[in-house]
Amino acid sequence: MDEMNAWSNFLTTGSVLDYLRYTTLRNAEKLEGTQEDENENQHGRTDYQGTEYR
Repeated sequence: MDEMNAWSNFLTTGSVLDYLRYTTLRNAEKLEGTQEDENENQHGRTDYQGTEYR
C-alpha cells in the first residue's frame, strides 16, 4: 500500500487505524536511515577503547 491509497482508505473509513497506517507510511521516508546517521560517529576516534575514566 502506498501513501495515497492509505489516505484514500482513511478518507473513506475515518478509522484511526487507517490514519495511523497513513502517517506511518508518510513518516517512513523521512526517517529512513536516520539511525545510522545519528550513530555514525559515536566514538569519534579510531583508538576509542570504551573507557571513560582510567
